[in-house]
Amino acid sequence: MDFFHQDSWQKFTWIELTGFDREKEDFGVEDFLHRTGFVPTGVSFLLYWVGFVFSHDGLDVEKPLSIAEDSYGAHPYAPERPRQNWTNFEFKGLIDELHKHGIKVYMSYFNMLSYSDDDDNTVIHPAFEGWHDKIMVENREGKPCGGINVLRRMINGEYFEDKLIEKTVSAMNDYGFDGIQIADGISSPRVTLEQGCFSKDMLEQFADATGIVAPEGGNAGKWIWENKRWEWINFNTDRWEIFYKKFIGAVKDAGKEAVFNSAWTRDPFEAMYRYGVDYRKVAKTGVDGCMVEDTSAGLAILSEEDNLYLMTDAQRKRVHYEFLSVLMMNRAAMPDVKITPLAGVHDTMEQWGVFEHMPTAMTRNVMNNLETFIINKDGLKPITDGPFFCLSDGLSKTDWDFIKKQWEIGAIEKATGVSGATVIWSDARVDHELKAFIKNRNTPTHRLVSELLYAGANLYSIARIEDIDSVNGPILVTNPGLLPEYELKKVLSFKNGSVFLIGDGAKRDGFEEAVFEENSFGSICITVNGMISEKKSIKNEKSYDFDPVTGLEKVEAIWTHPLCFQPVTGEFFLKAADVINEMTNAPTTNKEIVSEDGSIKRPCKCIMTFTGEKTARVLLTNDDYFYNLPKVDLKRKIKAMKCLTKYDGYQVKFTSSVFGARVPGRGAEAYEVEFE
Repeated sequence: MDFFHQDSWQKFTWIELTGFDREKEDFGVEDFLHRTGFVPTGVSFLLYWVGFVFSHDGLDVEKPLSIAEDSYGAHPYAPERPRQNWTNFEFKGLIDELHKHGIKVYMSYFNMLSYSDDDDNTVIHPAFEGWHDKIMVENREGKPCGGINVLRRMINGEYFEDKLIEKTVSAMNDYGFDGIQIADGISSPRVTLEQGCFSKDMLEQFADATGIVAPEGGNAGKWIWENKRWEWINFNTDRWEIFYKKFIGAVKDAGKEAVFNSAWTRDPFEAMYRYGVDYRKVAKTGVDGCMVEDTSAGLAILSEEDNLYLMTDAQRKRVHYEFLSVLMMNRAAMPDVKITPLAGVHDTMEQWGVFEHMPTAMTRNVMNNLETFIINKDGLKPITDGPFFCLSDGLSKTDWDFIKKQWEIGAIEKATGVSGATVIWSDARVDHELKAFIKNRNTPTHRLVSELLYAGANLYSIARIEDIDSVNGPILVTNPGLLPEYELKKVLSFKNGSVFLIGDGAKRDGFEEAVFEENSFGSICITVNGMISEKKSIKNEKSYDFDPVTGLEKVEAIWTHPLCFQPVTGEFFLKAADVINEMTNAPTTNKEIVSEDGSIKRPCKCIMTFTGEKTARVLLTNDDYFYNLPKVDLKRKIKAMKCLTKYDGYQVKFTSSVFGARVPGRGAEAYEVEFE
């Protein structure tokens, strides 16, 4: 598929100024395009801090940019060249050169107000000198942290956001930017709601909006989180909605575009619970797109220092499925917004490199995202609208050829169906799940789905409940007891395939319990409206003593660590996955591994996407860091197979409906299949 020359796919590159060359007449644009081998839809410049717009006062006089804008946070070297000292005129010239090629140019910056210079001295932007701590996030202890809180009021009483928006639009107009990527710390807070911002100003805003006055004496954050958590979360989602309405409204009035970064890689549930941002409210402000921060290929290889805790091997293996679930949920929650996930390549300032150090994970990530779908009245559509390459400097033509190949292979011209069951999304249910989680830590949808995916369940499509009649085949409904009555009726009357129920309210008349787990904190089951061969019961001896009122998440609830979910056993999800795959006639892999602790894992997963009556694309993936050699049963007699990720002439060995494979560590193999 000619992916990179089809306008229907978005292809953005996030890049530092170090990716271009101020000493060349065209600022290195031709060289950049020669290396990429395609013309991007857009280029978004990472300008690091709000200082870029706060320093802007027109383009009448040539001035040097800050070294924090010349490169991400002022790091002195990049793979292609040392940091260069750009001027505002030169930057405008670079933007003009990109426009000559029909490329949109966006700006992006973080909520930073300082950087470290070459001598490791902290440099605070002059606009905030002497009072920067009055505009930063304040944690439970009243200490400034996490950069600027864009929702706060400045010392003159003016809302910071109003000044930020004014300065941003001015810079966009003068430089000729086509749009803005509202990025980290601007699109959502860096600090979780559990920890802040509990400044006097934000507590006053909370009181004005809700009538709730927190006690004085330094324990306001603790009191709010333990007594008014639901109100605090809703206040923040409303406050961020106000921010976005202002920002997007001003950008649109200027004739520009806007995309926003998702809240620290999170799905709709955790974006609200952890960071106070409701994607559904943001989508209604007229935003053009969402850059979903998909760090699945990179997070699993980051260090203890990067993550702020030592991630276990079991957690690392789940990361891929957690992020796949996130992308599915975000796609369903924002059906009319362009979804362009972060395509992790490398970052020379942060010093991680998926391309250099784990390219097989890049392959798996790209192909999984392209072969997971949302279903509506128009049929199947991939959950991604295309990549947002991060970051795009320091890459040779050969590097880009490898990166592009993954997208070319993964994209399917026309998908007619996908194996397994379709997950059903409900806007109303996610709100009820939020309340239930606050009250009793009820396991929400994204967690149930990610654990089932990790267990090997074929759940590679999602549909909004409004589009349930467009689904032809089995469906999976999570926490049906938290659906509104009218939505529950739609689910229970579904006629186009089997109905699987899991979680809260799964026990229903007419539904057979397939797998039931009893535990110290309640119970969980999966049921189906069909005949099952045998019921499986599991006894979970794990305790769960997390107090939903006073308990605090690990590592201050930042996104790198999972929330303290109820410990449902892996055995339950494995058996539930078996039921789903068996009753949907989905592909299965026979390669199972018994770990030293006696637990069973399925490192290889299989997606089968139908492309015609007798043709399909098969994607086989591997969770382990070493080769696995599974046998895969496609449940239909194979006539011919071709491996797309190996060299021409490679012969795939198959017998009847079963074929064998060698799948690289954390990687993927893609096949075209013709059936008898």
